This record gives sequence, structure tokens and C-alpha cells, in this order.
Amino acid sequence: MREFFQPGGLLSDTLTTFEYRPCQLEMAEAVSRALGEGREILIEAPTGVGKSLAYLIPLADLINKGEIERAVVSTYTKTLQRQLIERDIPIVMERFFPHLRYSVCFGSENYLCLRRFNNAFREGLFEDLQNQQVSALRKWVELTEEGLYMEVMPPSGLWIRVCRETDLCHGRECAYFQDCFYQKARQNHRRSQLLVVNHHLFFANMASGWNVLPGFSHVVFDEAHELERVATEYLGAEVSNTRLKYLLDGLLNKRGRGLIRRLHLEGLDVRRLEGTIGRIRAQGEEFFNRVAHFLGQERSRRLSADSPFVDNLSEHLDYLAEELRGLSLIAETEELSKDLKVFSQRCRQYIETLDLILKQGLEGYLYWADREGRRLRLVATPLEPADILRSHLFKLMDASVITSATLTVGGSFEYVKRSLGLEDAETLLIESPFDFLHNALLYICPDMPDPESPVYIERVTEEIERILEVSRGRTLVLYTSYSLLNDVASRIRSSHLTILKQGDEDNYNLIMRFRRTDNAVLLGTYSFWQGVDIPGDALQCVVITKLPFPVPTEPLIEARMELAAERGLDPFYEVQLPMAVITFRQGFGRLIRRATDRGIVAVLDSRILRRAYGRSFLRSLPEIQMTTDIERVRSFFRSDVLI
Repeated sequence: MREFFQPGGLLSDTLTTFEYRPCQLEMAEAVSRALGEGREILIEAPTGVGKSLAYLIPLADLINKGEIERAVVSTYTKTLQRQLIERDIPIVMERFFPHLRYSVCFGSENYLCLRRFNNAFREGLFEDLQNQQVSALRKWVELTEEGLYMEVMPPSGLWIRVCRETDLCHGRECAYFQDCFYQKARQNHRRSQLLVVNHHLFFANMASGWNVLPGFSHVVFDEAHELERVATEYLGAEVSNTRLKYLLDGLLNKRGRGLIRRLHLEGLDVRRLEGTIGRIRAQGEEFFNRVAHFLGQERSRRLSADSPFVDNLSEHLDYLAEELRGLSLIAETEELSKDLKVFSQRCRQYIETLDLILKQGLEGYLYWADREGRRLRLVATPLEPADILRSHLFKLMDASVITSATLTVGGSFEYVKRSLGLEDAETLLIESPFDFLHNALLYICPDMPDPESPVYIERVTEEIERILEVSRGRTLVLYTSYSLLNDVASRIRSSHLTILKQGDEDNYNLIMRFRRTDNAVLLGTYSFWQGVDIPGDALQCVVITKLPFPVPTEPLIEARMELAAERGLDPFYEVQLPMAVITFRQGFGRLIRRATDRGIVAVLDSRILRRAYGRSFLRSLPEIQMTTDIERVRSFFRSDVLI
């Protein structure tokens, strides 16, 4: 690896911006050894290490030598996925390994299905949508070469009617197979030796029995602090009112359009089918109203061992499934027959999943109800995905690299090892190459009341206003909930600043506006604690309003804390604290993104000073000067060097 990363090496000759970083070479050599020797390695590599090249070059080198046939790089954020494809991989492949092929992979629902698109027009499924939206989609279809959602980004209600769905794909028997955007992409994937995916697609592939992506033997997980959460989501099961509605609307929506209207069989009693679908709609509404009543004012709630819900759906869904199966045997065309079979199977799958959750048929799973907007769902979630990940993922790979800027808690990898089932993995902790000691200041408000105090909101608002007065904008304020964000945002009085609030528009446009506006303040919740990259003068202050502890009454957190207690462990230190520290470090990491960046992180939660667990947060930060004096903050912003 030294021929690439050392001073005067290949990267130095190729990149005018190349800067020799011993920590990058150290990581590249560790990655090369782990991949070459068939081991698992956990690497914490802070921003500035250049970790993308530090794993891409060893990976490409081993592929080029024939030691690896195909590998996958998996990221969490689309930002990093785009960076890899548009910047980092071209550097590696095109300049050093021009014969190697690579491709970016997206989930199949990101691709337009030409068959569904044309059927939707024939069946009148666009009649309830704006003509302008439909016309724009139609023009795009005539021009697109890849058929990807991100090229046009139509409303979700439109895209869901025309995107590819795995079970509705007719494969080689489809009339549009030769022109299919997804099949063309898959052909490219099969020819590629390096695939770039996101964690969601990776675990969708794993949950499908490894049928989505072509086979591979080596994997690099970047942004791996999110692995456990995404894996837990995909290894579970759920039923929801929205999924039931989508199933029924595909057959016959309330405007009388859908698959059933494509049937023209002699003697077919359409009214009987309509009646069955109508009864299931009514029963579904009744069932999920009971779920809503069970939740009350809570967002989520655990189910007891004896389910409070009576299954009034399965009998009629079973009847509908049988009717659809029978119709598939006598349908006029093979295409229609296949579609009917798919909907019959969807009914059966819904019945099976509902039965599994109501009877709580999986050992080691948590069963709970959840509300998000209008969606109500019942969920089964693995309490500890570590065993599944160890046996069904890592043991199947020849080698795995797991990396992130935040994997440790107080310098220890034990939490992430335990949560991912990697107790025997090698570890490497790389220090940040940035000079936080001279370029950054940590300000902690010393007298902030606890969040339960009746004056908490007022005091947080006052402190934020003091900081904004000093920073003159250029500030990202991170909250732990929308309610806290909105409460504080409504109280901030600062006429000379531009306040940008999460939810006002999509996150990407908010960040772009923040970058372009000199006196902007950006207020965000958890989605802004990570993946936000705003280098330079545009961002000079990050405010962490509250230590980001997971809510102990959330079903999964509560159940994991109970499990820790049963094992004689301290639930707070075993579950809540490690999760909070990792999220805290992610938020802290929004400030310094380049070696020349300079700024302040303000923590408005005095528990970090007053409580014993506060040391875990402080020990997880790089060496940095700390103050509890707001005047020191003023001095910092007035000076070119830290005072």
C-alpha cells in the first residue's frame, strides 16, 4: 500500500490535492491484511483520515490480483454513496485499475417498470393525479436511459404505481424484458467486480436469501454505526393499514380502477369480488382503529403476551386469495394470470405475517404497535440481531471490513462488537488528523436546568439566542425531538438571522440554502446529526441542545434494557449510554470537516458536567479546549486563533 499512499507515491502523482496522512496509510495496510487473510476488522476512522480511499485501493488491488472475485461496499447515506461513485471510485478504478468494472446498485423499486407504466395508462390509474405530473413522467420515460426514480423524483403516489415490484416482475416472459431498465442494470451488476450499495439494499438482499445482488465474498461496511439499526428493521416483520390499503387498491381502488377491471371473463361476478374487497377494507379499518385505541396518545407500545387484538381480517383475506387463485387459472392472458397469482400470494403473506405477530411465534423477538402519521402497524423485531448477523452474514463472507467515524464508546469497541456479533474481530482505532486543540472550542452551559424542569425550554431558548448573537448565524442546532425543536424555534427572537427549520422543505434543499446564506441558522433533529457535510465558513458553530439518550419507554429500548437487567447488567450503561455517546459523537463531528475548518461546539446539557456518566461523553471526544464561560466563546469568534 505504500506505493499508493506514501509521499511521492501514486496518489501524490495523480492528485494535486493529495496530502500524505500516516493514519490513511495505517488504515489501508490494515484493510489489505484483513481482506487478504480472510478476517473481520472494525476500524474507527474519523473525518479527515480519507477512509474511502483507504479501503477502496486495497479492495481494488486484491480484485486486480485475482484474490477477490467480487466485493461489495455498503454505505448508509446517499451522500456517501454518491461521493464514492462520482469522485472516489473513478480515482481508484480509472487511474489505477482501468480494467476493473464497478457499478452502483439501487433497490428494484427505484426503477420504472415499463409494463406497469403502460398498464396504468390503460387501466386509468392516473386519473386522480394532476395532468402536469403525469405528462412530465411520460416525457421522461421517452428520454431516460436508466429509468431511475432519482432522475425525475415524481410524487410517491405516482411512482408507486409504476415502479418495479419484485413479485410483479414477469422476467423473461415480460413483453418489455429486452428494454427493462432493471434487467439492464442487473446485467451490468453481474459484469462488475465491485458493487456499491446502501445498507437497506444490502439487508434486503440478505433477507431475500441473497437473490437480489450477484454473489460476492468480501464486504466493506462504511458508516457502520447504523448497521444494527438497519439490520433490525429488515430482519423483522410487520403488517400495517397502509400495506393493506396498497394491496386492496392494486385490485380495485375506490375510483373503481385496478387489476380486477382487466378481467373480462364470461359469468364473472365482479360485484361479489367488489363486495369482498369492500368488507376487507371495512374490517381493516376496524382492526387498525383498535390498534390506534391501544396506542392512545403514545407513538409506540409493546404488546403483552396475550394479544389484545382479535383477527377479523384473515378469514376474508383467505377467501379473496382463493378467489384470485381460481381466476388466475382461467384468465384470458398469461400476463393477467401471473398478476392474479401475485395478489393471491400477497393476501396469503399478509395473513401469515399477521398470524405470526398476533401469536408471537418467533422466539427472541419483540412485538409492538407503532404509529407514524396515518400509518398504523404491528411489528415483530429481533431483540438481539447479533446472533443472526454472525451466522447469516459474517460467517458467510470470506472477509469483512466494518468502519465508521464513530464505533467506540470511551475508546472501547465492546459495544459495537457485542451488538454486531463480532466479539472476535480485530480492531483499529485511528486518531483524528484534525487539530481540534487549536481550531475548535467546546462550550458547555454550566447552569442549564434538567430537561424535566418547567423553565427548561425558556432557558434553552435564551442560551441559543446568546450563542447566535455571538456566531451571527453559521450555526447548526441539533435537537432530540421535533417537539423540542418546534418549541424552541417558536420562541427564538432574532430578526437579523435566517432561521431554517427541518420540515419546511426537504433536507437537501435546506442544506443548500444554509450554505448560500451568510446569516443562516439550521434547526434539525436526528437526520441532521449525521451525513451533513458543510465544510468551510458556512458552518462555524454546532449546538447540541440535549444529550441524545434513546427514549427508555420506546419498545425496543425498553425490552433491551429489561434483558440487560435479567443478565445482571446495568441497563443504562449497557444500552442507553453507548447509543447516546455514538449519536453525540456524530453530532460533534458535523463541525470540523476539513483541516482548515474552525468553530465551536456548544453543549446545552449541564448533565455532561454534573453526572458521572458525563465522563463517557467527554472521553469520546478528541483533545479539545473546553470552557463554561460564554465570554470565551465571544473571544474565539473575535480572534483568528484560539484565545
